[in-house]
Amino acid sequence: MDERILELYPSPGRHHELKGLYLEQLAGARPAGEGPFIYSNFISSLDGRIALPAPGRNSHRVPPAIANPRDWRLFQELAAQADLLISSARYFRQAEDDEAQAELPLGSSAEFDDLRQWRSDRGLPPQPDIAVFSASLDIPPEALRRYPDRRIIILSGATADARRIEAIENNSHARVVRCGEGRRVDGSQLRDTLRALGYRLVYAIAGPAVLHSLLEGDALDRLYHTTAHCLLGGERFDTFVSGRELQPARCLPLQAMYLDRAAPRGAGQTLAVYGNEASR
Repeated sequence: MDERILELYPSPGRHHELKGLYLEQLAGARPAGEGPFIYSNFISSLDGRIALPAPGRNSHRVPPAIANPRDWRLFQELAAQADLLISSARYFRQAEDDEAQAELPLGSSAEFDDLRQWRSDRGLPPQPDIAVFSASLDIPPEALRRYPDRRIIILSGATADARRIEAIENNSHARVVRCGEGRRVDGSQLRDTLRALGYRLVYAIAGPAVLHSLLEGDALDRLYHTTAHCLLGGERFDTFVSGRELQPARCLPLQAMYLDRAAPRGAGQTLAVYGNEASR
């Protein structure tokens, strides 16, 4: 089987190597408004599942039927370009219970040596900083301390629990930053908050609630979406946006699409890039 990536749009018929497909795509990225360029990435099945229940009290996970190392490589390429990763409090709760599927990128295995070298060659720190969306501030400090060499920012609302802020800041190296007038992060204030902190490229790797906040606040510039050509079914599942209906709907025109026939085995996957015109 030809394991190259076939471009379907905008230049159909061109072939690309998997390695490097996403690595230079953000070099000229410009946000739709003021502030950093914010992008996200999901893999889903044909029927829209990004996660199904897994053993453990906190766990949903990417279904094994669609998880594959070729998509994971592209996930890591997007992380390699970031100044900041946006994660969720649930990830750190899962990590403390040894239920998290992987460490926060950039991965430390030898297969990603080239990506770590890519950052070094451009004068970037070895790893992106980390931001955590949390209204509850229910984040185990021990899980935060697993990343001692990375700047960690907890983003919460103005009415966040002062005692929990104190507990986090006294028991870890994380800093709590308010972004919104209520308990939750206000996506419409996110660009200003992150710009003030000095960030330019921000990769949101959290779940459907965080993506909803970004969309609701017009704070998403680009969406990378891998669709594995599998049908999973199931009555309990996550899709990649959860929350109240978006009014008006957020439109993300197609910028590029590719076909990867090599994974998942027996199915293949399409790789789509969506974004506003200003993010080209």
